[in-house]
Amino acid sequence: MAAFHHFPHLPFELRAQIWELTVEPRTVEVRVKREHGSWGKVLHVTSPTPVPAVLQACHEARNQGLYQQAFSSSGVEPRYVWVNFEIDMISIGHTWFDTFEPAEQLLFRRLTFERENSESYFQFQSYELQKFSNLEEIHVICEDGLLAWQDAWEWCPWPCPKKNLRFIDKETGQIAVGEDLDRLADEWMASLPDVSE
Repeated sequence: MAAFHHFPHLPFELRAQIWELTVEPRTVEVRVKREHGSWGKVLHVTSPTPVPAVLQACHEARNQGLYQQAFSSSGVEPRYVWVNFEIDMISIGHTWFDTFEPAEQLLFRRLTFERENSESYFQFQSYELQKFSNLEEIHVICEDGLLAWQDAWEWCPWPCPKKNLRFIDKETGQIAVGEDLDRLADEWMASLPDVSE
């Protein structure tokens, strides 16, 4: 690609619009490094997601505020991840919801997490998720299959509109919305042998 050498001579407002056009939604993987492997105090967050290229372009691009340094308060060793909370999907894997500071929880708009619909999730973790009160979209990677989440879809509190929930079967990759879970449950029930005969 040829370089556009006249870019610095464009009006600032036009350059700012061009920098904004470089921003695209990403899935940002965020993981936590703990003192003793999977337990102990949080040392810092990590992310294999590359820093957005625009932040490496020049000082002017970095100063546009297109991304912010996030999660630096989560842990005793300050580190951060570049995030645009308005458009990025933050994927936390198995990380506990309460790992994130209350102020950080309020910044999330889009969240992906991986869980089994266990008693722990149903009784406790689903209520921790409520602290992410500004969520607009949630993707659940279902470790125990889609059918296991049908009751959670109906009975767990969700901090985003239910129409913005997606359930993803970890093994098959199948994606379902809540109504799909109801249909799958009905089909499964219909496939069972009739024990009344």
